[in-house]
Amino acid sequence: MSFLKVGYFQTVDFSTKEIVIIRDQLYGTHTISDPVLNELLRSPSLLRLVGVRQHGISSLLNFTPPITRFEHSVGAFLLVRHVGGSIEEQAAALLHDVSHTAMSHVVDFALSQPGEGSFHEVHKMRFVKTTQIPDILSRHGFADLKPLDEELYPLVEMPAPHLCADRLDYGLRDAVGFQSLTLEDARRVVASLRAFPDATSAHRLFVLQDHEVALSLAKGYMRCDRDVWGNPAHGDLYTRTADLMRSCIHDGGVPEEDLWKLSDDDFWAAMRKVLDSEARGAMDRLESEGLPSDGNLPLPRGAKVRTIDPDVYDPSTGKAVPLSALYPQYAAEREQYILKRKALYA
Repeated sequence: MSFLKVGYFQTVDFSTKEIVIIRDQLYGTHTISDPVLNELLRSPSLLRLVGVRQHGISSLLNFTPPITRFEHSVGAFLLVRHVGGSIEEQAAALLHDVSHTAMSHVVDFALSQPGEGSFHEVHKMRFVKTTQIPDILSRHGFADLKPLDEELYPLVEMPAPHLCADRLDYGLRDAVGFQSLTLEDARRVVASLRAFPDATSAHRLFVLQDHEVALSLAKGYMRCDRDVWGNPAHGDLYTRTADLMRSCIHDGGVPEEDLWKLSDDDFWAAMRKVLDSEARGAMDRLESEGLPSDGNLPLPRGAKVRTIDPDVYDPSTGKAVPLSALYPQYAAEREQYILKRKALYA
């Protein structure tokens, strides 16, 4: 076997044509033989995400671990697979971030218009039409291209504060990477996870059976938001980098299409080649000054305040209920946290 490192927690073996073997520190080893999944995993359009970090400039400058969009996409797919989701829903999970660009969500601050969704979501089909993804899906019985619309699949995408494969995977992966949870904590979450009422119900959703595990996850997720996702210091890095990205793209120095062609490292290098000396100085300062103090910094208006209220199985009623319904103290803690973070907005 020949394993390729595709992320901080993940390696993949492509040496056998008919199968792909995934080794993930959070989810274990998985052998994938389903033809459509096998082909998607090998597609250049998905593999380019190995060069795209989850945390954009924060990770490029080594303030967060180099967790990749590829490993996250695979992780979301493995969670859907873990609870018995259909091949179609697994494919939707695998493809949910296929249109992410270099620098990940930094591009939202650079190019998204007020009120728009994330740049990669708004421009998903613009990118997908340039790839082999539609042909792969069509050859394997998905000519309607439904797996490209992750909103159709409740295990893949659900509104916050519910769990879904996207939110749970990046939450677990980042929580372990940021040391907000241990690897064993993350594995306990996966062991407690199920689809309720089942993986085929029209109203299916992720639930956790162990309430204490759910509480640990929810608090670890909140720590991730406090320390990185919604942290003003990281927000400052994002907005400063976004100004540079906007300048070089709008001035024509770097074509917008290169957002989907270049890795984070290559895009950063391309920016350095075309920006003027003042802007290159701003890049130098980002590289050399370290993470700024968040004491007096505002939270950028485009930054989300991220929390979860995971659904848990209540054996006394046989129903799924929000964690906060069983733990009023967590409900109060979450509400107080949201209010405090929103008070930081610029």
